[in-house]
Amino acid sequence: MRAYLDIETDRKGKICVIGLLVENNGFLQWYGEDISSEIIERELCNVKTIVTFNGDLFDLPHMKKCLNIDLQTNFISRDLFKDKKKLGIKGGLKQLEKMFGIERKTEGVNGYQAMWLWEKYKKHGNQEALKLLLEYNKEDVVNLTRLEEIIDQLGGGTP
Repeated sequence: MRAYLDIETDRKGKICVIGLLVENNGFLQWYGEDISSEIIERELCNVKTIVTFNGDLFDLPHMKKCLNIDLQTNFISRDLFKDKKKLGIKGGLKQLEKMFGIERKTEGVNGYQAMWLWEKYKKHGNQEALKLLLEYNKEDVVNLTRLEEIIDQLGGGTP
């Protein structure tokens, strides 16, 4: 079974949002104080492969540092960033989405802006900022499924 994962962090590097799409289990999301290693480990109990975009360098090490969950050791990691590089494709996740026609409601939001959305929510209770941040994270996760299909069709498949 596969899981698709993306995290958002605040300006200090603390994880503030985790989005997870587990095959046959749907999309799950936690933010702020609701994030815990126990919940994440429980949701990943039947998973063999974790799919990310640049997760081997960012998401998975952050999960280990902040939550003491070693996803790189305990699961097969499929980093679509590495796969697209092997295919000679340049660009980040948002550029690849545009290139391959993967739509996004949160067009124009990026990881840097995500940090500020979290700050608006934390400091000022801005619910609209939180709503946009959570939608942005969800699209990052859900769009990995389509990107993985496209990379596989182009011959870049790994785990």
